Amino acid sequence: MRVLSVGSFSRLSNTCLHRTWALKSIADHVDEVNTTSCPATLWYRIAYHLFLWGLPVPIPQNNSENDVIKRLVDENAYDIVWIDKGNSIAPETIRYIRTKQPSAKIVSYSPDNMALRHNQSQQFVESIPLYDLHVTTKSYIIDDLKRLGAKQVMFVNKSYAKEFHYPREVDEADYERLGEDVGFIGAWEEERCRSMIYLATHGIRVRVWGGGKWNDYRDVSPNLRIEGRYLFDEDYSKALRLFKISLCFLRKMNYDQQTSRTMEIPASGGFMLAERTSEHQSLFREGEEAEFFSSDEELLEKCRYYLATPAERERIAQAGTRRCLESDYSNEGMVRRVLRELGFEKF
Repeated sequence: MRVLSVGSFSRLSNTCLHRTWALKSIADHVDEVNTTSCPATLWYRIAYHLFLWGLPVPIPQNNSENDVIKRLVDENAYDIVWIDKGNSIAPETIRYIRTKQPSAKIVSYSPDNMALRHNQSQQFVESIPLYDLHVTTKSYIIDDLKRLGAKQVMFVNKSYAKEFHYPREVDEADYERLGEDVGFIGAWEEERCRSMIYLATHGIRVRVWGGGKWNDYRDVSPNLRIEGRYLFDEDYSKALRLFKISLCFLRKMNYDQQTSRTMEIPASGGFMLAERTSEHQSLFREGEEAEFFSSDEELLEKCRYYLATPAERERIAQAGTRRCLESDYSNEGMVRRVLRELGFEKF
């Protein structure tokens, strides 16, 4: 099997890169096209906001990716063209692939809610009917994508990289550098910020690895430690394990029912305390493989309980890691399911 993988391969902690690793572990040969090796230009930002305002303005490509795709398609035969959130991939490029290699399966994968305009681009909207399969981690947008013209839509759960998210060796120095009683890595959103302030003002030590608007809350409480930057690469996976309790919040603007950290925290050996949803409860047994909350009061109660019971906390963390392995929540498992959906039965 030969695959052309298109996406953003910016850092070791990048989930798009992790999915390409999974493709490489399965396919005989994978060529890569990086869509974000150059910083976004001013015109890119302007075009994106014009599109958000309802104008049919395409965003510029970042790295001549459309030209590179066409060149590779001219030079090589592919069974699958896997395009990871292809907002800069023009519909003309998809048609070019179809003309040159009519037997190739063209897949659109995105970890985001691609039925919402802030996640889309003009190119993506015009290309929706051209893909053989849209793979989404949002169970509730299947009909929305079909209304936008998608031929076939497949829901998959979030997944993790076995090569990156695993219980790493850590020591006390790592804990001092990265860990805390309760921790969170991610972007600011009002609801999650309010919840962490609630914990801090009730005596729970919380450490937040994130920048931007988080910096406005540095002086809210001595128990709330805002680092002002994100964690990447090995430190990201280490921190998920080093937090005694690793918080998993859902992105409200995308209506998430699960998120990347749903898999990454337990796979990395961390104790996960996540927002309660039906999808979370179907993925991990509550009180046995992870813990969940539905209010700030319940969040505080469970933080207090599990900080006081380290043996039970560790038992649940280990069970969560086992669940990731036994249920094969890995990227490889997800990719194999997609390949079977496309008719490649041997996978």
